[in-house]
Amino acid sequence: MSDDVEVPVLTDGVVTLRAHQRVDIDAVVEMCRDPEFARWTTVPVPYDRDQAEQFVHEVLPAGWRDHTLFCWAVEAADDTGTPRFAGNVAIRTDPRPDVGFGLHPWARGRRVMSRALRLATTWAFETLGVPVVHWEAHVDNFASWRVAWACGFSFEGTASAYSPQRGVLRDAWLAVLRPGDRTRPRTRWLEAPVLDGRRIRLRQYTEADLPRMVEACSDPRTRQWLAQMPHPYTLQSARDYLRQCRLDASLGRRVTWAVADRETDELLADVGVFDLVTPRCPGSGEVGYLAHPSARGRGVVTEAVRLAVGHAFLPVGEGGLGCHRLQLGASAGNAASRHVAEATGFRLAGTFRLDGLLGDGTYQDGVWYDQLATDWRSENPASRAL
Repeated sequence: MSDDVEVPVLTDGVVTLRAHQRVDIDAVVEMCRDPEFARWTTVPVPYDRDQAEQFVHEVLPAGWRDHTLFCWAVEAADDTGTPRFAGNVAIRTDPRPDVGFGLHPWARGRRVMSRALRLATTWAFETLGVPVVHWEAHVDNFASWRVAWACGFSFEGTASAYSPQRGVLRDAWLAVLRPGDRTRPRTRWLEAPVLDGRRIRLRQYTEADLPRMVEACSDPRTRQWLAQMPHPYTLQSARDYLRQCRLDASLGRRVTWAVADRETDELLADVGVFDLVTPRCPGSGEVGYLAHPSARGRGVVTEAVRLAVGHAFLPVGEGGLGCHRLQLGASAGNAASRHVAEATGFRLAGTFRLDGLLGDGTYQDGVWYDQLATDWRSENPASRAL
């Protein structure tokens, strides 16, 4: 960094933001050559030492001088307690106030960047007086979103073909932080805990599950009752679904499980609790499920729904979702889905006429069931929902 540029030092006692130094250059090169760093950023590929030298000695001082790029080196202690370069965090003002950040591989998973981002955004509001700080990341960059989420950014949505990267426009996620916002999460980031049944295990999805998901969602019987799914249903369709499930989980809206055979770990079904953020009725949610054709008629989905419902009614303090009410909808003619609802304690609440579009293009009445936490507890006195 040039001697004629004054960079304020910011610290919270654990993480320090300071000016970049010549001794950081080797670490900057290592960081920018990391495949995961390059995947989500706009650094040149390949990246060489001359580019790092230019970044530290020319680009950064110019940004501080003209007040367009306020970029700090992030410093934190490693496992030996030695302070070292951990990454970059920057506030950019042109064309709008936004933030950019990246970590050296050694510093990931240590909550270093969330501390750095709080320091940088607080400085931007108090010193620069900016009215907002925007966050932007390529779709699927959950690591970056987790940092912004931890710092209180409000998720704004997805913008198609929005973010340029090496000649390509990438879909992007957008979020904002405003002065006075609390720099802590706005939502619960819901995880899908492992839940073991007698024959099945509810767990998170893996890449190995995707072909079985495609088979299940391409099956004519599945498509008849779930007509809204993409057609044809591809591996990319499955990836898009799981990405949306993960994003919804980060916003406190949904928990989704892969239902797997306890012995073989083969995917048998999908079950989830969604619509968990409803201002009209906080603490409510909806249950949904589908089965792979090979798992039908074996009680797999019934067992999976029992496990999911038990977790949903378990108090938050005990690791559950803390729901007081769940609902479940099915087409009137979907006998299998209705059997699952009734076998797991849901009670028929009503019928909506021509409520659902079917795969053959016709409409059918929808039957709606509900269940209260008190119902569940009375029917399952020995369950962990007590």
